Parts: sequence; structure tokens; C-alpha cells
Amino acid sequence: MLTEDILKIVGAIAASFGGGAVIVIALSGWLGNLWAKRILQTEQAILQAQIEELRHEMGLVKSSYERYLDLMLDYYTVFYRHYRLCQRAANADAYRSSEGEITFTQDEFLAGLDSFLTDWSAQEGKIRLLLPSEALAVHSEAIDAFNRFKRSVVGFRKDDETRKAKQDAFASIEDVKRRMEDTIRKFLRTEKLLK
Repeated sequence: MLTEDILKIVGAIAASFGGGAVIVIALSGWLGNLWAKRILQTEQAILQAQIEELRHEMGLVKSSYERYLDLMLDYYTVFYRHYRLCQRAANADAYRSSEGEITFTQDEFLAGLDSFLTDWSAQEGKIRLLLPSEALAVHSEAIDAFNRFKRSVVGFRKDDETRKAKQDAFASIEDVKRRMEDTIRKFLRTEKLLK
């Protein structure tokens, strides 16, 4: 069959229905096209509203993430500063500065303790409210480890027994620090963000 034959058959069928059938078919096609456009517009409007809602939600998530990031960095800065003070006190009884002055780490630790407690206390409310539960559990362990280390420094008598107690207490701080870093990285998903 040729194209001409097909057109003749379609024309014959349309003629058998009459001219009204052609008009009905044309109007049906036009009306179907109109409905399809309206349905498409409605669907597009719904999708656009959903996209806007998701855009808004993503903005909130980004804002929350930035606030959490600031909180975590502030918290970890205070934590790490005290960790380093503990590390110096655990690893040496004294050290000589570049100016030649000798500083006893026990005295330095006890003098820096008030500053740490002030900074730590200033953040405690935010920490307890906003830290994820896993990090909050490690935070509680950090408090215990820091207190144990403080007791070992206060009781330090420059002998092997108290030096070992101080180093053992610092080992628990080291473990808490590692777990705190892992918890913060996991929560902030920094491993995934940096890939």
C-alpha cells in the first residue's frame, strides 16, 4: 500500500461519518490538547512549589550546619587548648622557654585551669543542648578524664609513681580526644565533604 491508498481509505471513512465527524474529531483534538496543556501547567506549578519548599529546607539545613560547625569548632578549640596543656604537663615536669626561663608544667597547668574552666563553663549550656547525643556522651567522658588528670597533677610529687599516674590519666584523655574527633567528623560529615 502506498501513502495515497491510506489517505483514500481515511478519507472514505471520514466521508462515511459525514462532515460533522471531521469537526468533532478536530474539536476533540483541540480540546484534548487544551486539557493536556492545563494538566501540564498544574503539574509544573506543583513541582515548582515543591522545588521552592526544598530550596527553603536546604537553606535552613545549610544555616543549621553552619551554626553547628561554629559551635563544634568553638567547643573543640577550648577542648584542644586544654588537651595541649594536659599534654605538656603529662610529658615533662618542666621546660625551658626560648628566653631561657624554666616553667614547671604542674604550675602552668594549675594556673591555666581557671581560664579553661571559664571558657568551658561559658559553652556548657550550648554544648548540652546542641551536641549530638554521641558527642555528648564523649563530652561527659572528657570531663571525667580531665578531672582524673587534674587530681593526678595536684598529687604529683616528682616521683615515678605519681609520674606514671599522671601519664595514665593523660592516656585516657588521649583516647577521649580521638573519639571526640571521630564523633565530630562523623556528625559534620567532613570526610564526605572533603572528597
